[in-house]
Amino acid sequence: MKSTTPKLDISFIRSIFMKPVSAGLKKRYGIVPEELSIPAKIVSEPMCLVPFIDVQGWMEVLEDRIGDPAYMVEIAEYLKFDNMGYFGDWFLSSPDLALAFRRINYGTSCLQSGVSFHGEQSGKIIKWTYENHFSQGRGRLHDSLRVAAMFYNTLKHFMGDDYNPKHVEISGPRCGDGQVEAFFGCDVQWNAPMTKVWLDISILEHGSAKPFIPRRPMLVSNFQLDEFLNMPQPHDTAKIMYEMVNYARYYGFPNIDFVAERFQVSRQQLQRRLHALGWNFTNITNYVLCNQAIKYMLDDMEIKDIARELGYNNVQSFSKAFQRQRGLTPTQYKDRLLERSQS
Repeated sequence: MKSTTPKLDISFIRSIFMKPVSAGLKKRYGIVPEELSIPAKIVSEPMCLVPFIDVQGWMEVLEDRIGDPAYMVEIAEYLKFDNMGYFGDWFLSSPDLALAFRRINYGTSCLQSGVSFHGEQSGKIIKWTYENHFSQGRGRLHDSLRVAAMFYNTLKHFMGDDYNPKHVEISGPRCGDGQVEAFFGCDVQWNAPMTKVWLDISILEHGSAKPFIPRRPMLVSNFQLDEFLNMPQPHDTAKIMYEMVNYARYYGFPNIDFVAERFQVSRQQLQRRLHALGWNFTNITNYVLCNQAIKYMLDDMEIKDIARELGYNNVQSFSKAFQRQRGLTPTQYKDRLLERSQS
């Protein structure tokens, strides 16, 4: 008999990967994330994992607000990896395009899950490809233009502003009245199954036209590296459930209806799925919030501030929940944690 238990299959994207879009929207249209009801904490924490379904929804709202389905091309000059901060700098701090090409294709797996960044060779042509089966509806067009613009700006970074790709494929309906074709400087195929930017293989073989300027090495702590590598894949049910609850806390104390909506299932369906795995929503929430509390403790945040950040009504409620998880009060645990870190 076929199981009626819903499959929890979802993709995440880090907030740092959307930073170039945020910069472009602010510069070009004066739109800031708060106007889309995006909590400030999501924007300020670069490694924050955001369900792609929410990002897709924001992109569709932007189209309605701006009134232009080609708005990604309007902000394309900001859609660059070097507008992502230190990780973007690492992608581009290379003596040639070939190395940057590999870094981006592998490194982006830690920036967005359930997608593929890769090169496809066809004779003397390399097709820089982005495949995302989680994108759908109007948001699919905006996401495709976002990545195609980032690919193209990377090519121009190494080959100069006069460089144009051979051909571009966009996953979405035609838009822009020739504006998109003018930006890329080549023919554009619309409604393509994947996003592809075509380039002559020779530019990878012969290096770049831009002189290499060494940049300061990227310095990250072990904790930052762990956070970067900790990207849940869609089939990892336990991890995506953990991260979905962790995401929910940006909107207040996590509740099951908020999480079920992101998984596109009913509250009852989600409860059945959790029960089949031997879990319940309350226990998962307590576990997630306890772990996040420990991260805040390592930053020496006050206990009352931690309780507020995690959405508890008061310190007493937080303290009881934490003690059930760890066997110590938050104050006791923090004192021991900081003692060990300083020894």
